[in-house]
Amino acid sequence: MKLMASIQIKALVKERDALAEKLCGFKHILRGTILKRGNICGKAGCRCKRKDNPILHGPYQYLSHRSTKSINMIFLNKKKLPYAVRGIKEYNESISIIYRIAEINFKILRYYYAGLADE
Repeated sequence: MKLMASIQIKALVKERDALAEKLCGFKHILRGTILKRGNICGKAGCRCKRKDNPILHGPYQYLSHRSTKSINMIFLNKKKLPYAVRGIKEYNESISIIYRIAEINFKILRYYYAGLADE
């Protein structure tokens, strides 16, 4: 029984260490959402200013980021868009990895607490 627990805790610790190592590779993490929005220009007679059925310019893509103080938006041109997509993907992956590490730590603490000193 003790040998089985030792094997299981080693497997959990190995998985946790691999996940923690993977987290170190995320260098472009961005928290936010990519939105598509149409714009209204400044020209007086433009179709985007019609009262009935206005046709907005765009749609253009923006990165929306909420901080503790405000919500900020960045216009994403063709050069910025792939970077933003990659950053958001890395953010989502890192959150999933953190949740998995927390589950592993919970399992170790709950079932294998006697083997914690061996870690």
